[in-house]
Amino acid sequence: MALETVNEKSSDNKIVFNGKNYTKVFSDDFDGDTLDSTKWEKCPEWQRQDLGGYWCNDYAYLKDGNLVLEANKAGDKLLSGAIRSKGKFYQGYGLYKIRFKAEKSSGCWYAFWLMSETEEIINGTATTGAEIDIFEILSNDKNFPEGKQSYLNSAVHWDGYGKDHKSTANQHFIDDSFYDKWHEVTFEWTPEYYKAYLDDAKEPYWNTEGEAEKYGGINTKENYVKITAEFGKWGGPLIDNLLPAHMYVDWVKVYKPE
Repeated sequence: MALETVNEKSSDNKIVFNGKNYTKVFSDDFDGDTLDSTKWEKCPEWQRQDLGGYWCNDYAYLKDGNLVLEANKAGDKLLSGAIRSKGKFYQGYGLYKIRFKAEKSSGCWYAFWLMSETEEIINGTATTGAEIDIFEILSNDKNFPEGKQSYLNSAVHWDGYGKDHKSTANQHFIDDSFYDKWHEVTFEWTPEYYKAYLDDAKEPYWNTEGEAEKYGGINTKENYVKITAEFGKWGGPLIDNLLPAHMYVDWVKVYKPE
């Protein structure tokens, strides 16, 4: 069981994590043939990023007990899958857990993130709404030197997405052994910090404790959950023979502090 070193587990519905008591309030095992519409919707089929890719409903689907997010070319189009809990489930402080497996690719990335409906309030702080990226899996970022081009990017964005936009990010570097294997991430959001743990690591791969101001302060508003794949130059050069690429999600669980 992941995180036993910091997580004393009493049951699936109630857990103790870093000395705090939590109760499960949202979960999905992605069993069956169709996405549970009481919990999720497929993201609008918008154009994303700078390679001209689009989110496409057909590229988010269930198979063999998993959510599958596919990134692929269809003719000259770049299409990928994305889901969100907007209008269905929101939460602020708590634990957010996901079990997933990702395939290595280039020119695209996968993400597990939280979106606020008040992020675009421009007041110089993230406390009134923020995008929180628990992880974005980058496989081939040429802006980093050899050996550091693959990483989990964690970030906070606030003050909208225009000229006032602000963000701070952290990179946790990984290697090829990360891909095509199941992993668990636990994200802890408290009034004091954000922390994210990978598998059974004792220490978080992302930790804002003592650095809240660097991230615009801790968001106090509720967010909805997003799990996405998308194309963009940030993900590296587009390499056709690395497509299709997939992220598989076994389950998502969210816990509320007692």
